[in-house]
Amino acid sequence: MTVRIERILTEAERLAMKDEALAKGWYRNDRRMFTPGMAWFMPWYFDPTGERERTGEHVMYTLDQRGKLGFLSEHYWNDWSHKRAPICVVCPNGEVWEIDRKSSNGSGWVVTGDLPNITCSPSIVVEGYHGFLREGQFTPDVDGRPPNGIARPIAERPVKARA
Repeated sequence: MTVRIERILTEAERLAMKDEALAKGWYRNDRRMFTPGMAWFMPWYFDPTGERERTGEHVMYTLDQRGKLGFLSEHYWNDWSHKRAPICVVCPNGEVWEIDRKSSNGSGWVVTGDLPNITCSPSIVVEGYHGFLREGQFTPDVDGRPPNGIARPIAERPVKARA
């Protein structure tokens, strides 16, 4: 069974889940909270509406810096930066992948469609999973691992001693 993007988190939901993870003593981006098939927009990287900028909220790239590359791909700046914030998805093995970043071996991914039915090419390689995202559906791992890849062990957050 492969994973499909089925839940698009709002900013409020994502923040509440981060807070819940911390309350449980987990890391704020813990894979027990953020599970395969979830996705969310990341307007703190770039907000094409300019709303965050107007309200004084942090953005990494302001409207006047649109297209200045950095870690976001040329595909994002050329095709999507006037339409939406960058996107993050949780891959089948629980790894988080930011689809609008530059890739380690090229200019990044060409993204077509809208959430949840996006397609990205070329293939996705994250630790423990190598596959494709087509029309919102992840393909089985293409490197011979189980269909959803292999998940890294969950790192437990160190418990601080209270004085």
